[in-house]
Amino acid sequence: MDDASFIRYLAAKRSVDDRALNRRVWDAMLGAARMPFASGDGPRVLELGGGIGTMIDRVAEEGRLLPASWTMIDEQPALIATARERLGTTPPFPLELLATGFDAYLAAPFRPFDLVMANAFLDLLDAPSVLPRMTGLCRPGGLFLFSITFDGLTALEPEIDRDLDARIVELYHRTMDERISAGKRSGDSRCGRHLLTLLPRYGYRIMAAGSSDWIVHPSSGRYPADERFFLACILDFFQESLSARAELDRTTLHRWLGARREQLARAELVFMAHQLDVLASVEAPL
Repeated sequence: MDDASFIRYLAAKRSVDDRALNRRVWDAMLGAARMPFASGDGPRVLELGGGIGTMIDRVAEEGRLLPASWTMIDEQPALIATARERLGTTPPFPLELLATGFDAYLAAPFRPFDLVMANAFLDLLDAPSVLPRMTGLCRPGGLFLFSITFDGLTALEPEIDRDLDARIVELYHRTMDERISAGKRSGDSRCGRHLLTLLPRYGYRIMAAGSSDWIVHPSSGRYPADERFFLACILDFFQESLSARAELDRTTLHRWLGARREQLARAELVFMAHQLDVLASVEAPL
């Protein structure tokens, strides 16, 4: 997928994420983040893998976390450039946008933050190796919000062939578990549930957790917002992930994708993905 298509995908994902974010976990984060700042000074926020800045849009529109200062990092310069263009020259709060990866940022000097947000981020990494290193990003008692973290369940309806559907989804999840980036394991199809045991192991205290499922379906023959494009991208991800897998015949995959794309064109396709939101704190860096 080229940069322009991926940028549009991230924008289309905004409305899907808006519905998915667990309101109980979100409200717990907002309440805890505001408590130490009764004087009017807002929290210092670090967002990891922030893409084109849709979380900034969400927080600014809602207004409940303001005032705040915000640092957002993403390793893809094209996404940071798009975020700068979208957010303009007068963002709603002090804002720093950096084209850098997690490892590079952690290696440079920084002042610990009050809140670290990572949306649809940890399931792309090796959480057991990343979480112990993250604790130093926050001041003692600071907050971590790990939202939209994939948790191993994907469904597409209507059914085409029950056995084939199940085999393709299982193999798609396996590509996440086997993904290697820069020579390191970088994915976990059940990262959401694993967080519930990994976080306490590495010194975090879980404050709230709940499901944040993507559910995309048509209504009266139409998809909301740009969610038809979002679904087209999901099918493209299946194609990119599975086309080279020896376990699946390419002709079979091509026919399955063709049938799914016909369902999408007729506004019949329904997509669901199970995810978790987790709010945690850590008393002191390990």
